[in-house]
Amino acid sequence: MTKNEKIVAFGEIMLRLTPPDYTTIAQAKNFIACHGGGEANVLASLSHLGHHTSYLSKLPNNQLGDMAIKHLKGHGVDTEFIVKGAESSNIGMYFVETGFGGRPSKVLYNRKHSSITTIKTSEIDLDEIFSGATWFHLSGITLALGDNVRAVAMACLEYCKEHNITVSFDFNYRSKLWNSISEAKPYFQQVIPYVNILFANEFDMQQILEIHTEEDGSDIEKTRVSLAKTLFETTDIHYIFGTNRVVHTATDNSMSSYCICKNLDYKTEAPIRFPIYDRVGAGDAFAAGVIHALIKDYEHPEYALKFGLSTAVLAHTLYGDVATVSESDVEAFIQTNGNAAIQR
Repeated sequence: MTKNEKIVAFGEIMLRLTPPDYTTIAQAKNFIACHGGGEANVLASLSHLGHHTSYLSKLPNNQLGDMAIKHLKGHGVDTEFIVKGAESSNIGMYFVETGFGGRPSKVLYNRKHSSITTIKTSEIDLDEIFSGATWFHLSGITLALGDNVRAVAMACLEYCKEHNITVSFDFNYRSKLWNSISEAKPYFQQVIPYVNILFANEFDMQQILEIHTEEDGSDIEKTRVSLAKTLFETTDIHYIFGTNRVVHTATDNSMSSYCICKNLDYKTEAPIRFPIYDRVGAGDAFAAGVIHALIKDYEHPEYALKFGLSTAVLAHTLYGDVATVSESDVEAFIQTNGNAAIQR
């Protein structure tokens, strides 16, 4: 990793409102405010891991936009390329009900007509944004935000393809943001030819990418590998990463992780069981950990596998959407928990 490297991401940063003390929205008298959003979380976490990160987005030209930018800058993210617009005074918002015991956590979105939905390709300069960049990250959540947003996302992907910039894509399919899977399918399928590192599971590959396998589905791991091998045959994807989660209670989970590549596949030796302080953003922490480790050692994905999982587990111990952990924090956790990956 060098100081000249830059990781760029495009997406929406939102205002998060959480009722305190495990209360529900209906019970709430007040809310704790912070910020989050898939790509923003990934960049902020990568910044804490020592990378130069730059965020492309659009925010309202008011105090709400200023507050979001302050959050990003506080985590070391470059906000130079965030467009400030007057077309909409809204910032995307989401409410989080923190689960406890047998009651699961819930997320309620309020992000229609937010400022990012008005972004236009004419408002951005791709040469400036990607100057010095070696990596671009995008998620499926951003694809759900409308035609304007999708046009910018595709422009970024095409630029990266032309300039040999590595692209990572996290499926992050959210049914609450789409009318149906059928609506989402063509947009996800349009993105896949530009992707090098994919965060996905068997549902994503089978139901959204419409990949077929001779496996009967009784063995999830075999099905996942079979689907991935088919995807490798027709794309430039090098690695597919993902996690398996077991929910014992809302505050007690176990996680393991996997990586599939063209010739080999890996999985973590055993699930890690851990208590949860705040679950939101753990998937983004996994992505950040994987990206960080691949930048350090692209040829050994098993290192990225255990580093990503450890970053995700640590993220559960922190309030807010960002994994504010350093590389040494994660390495110490790996050593303590013996989280080694095995080759299958």
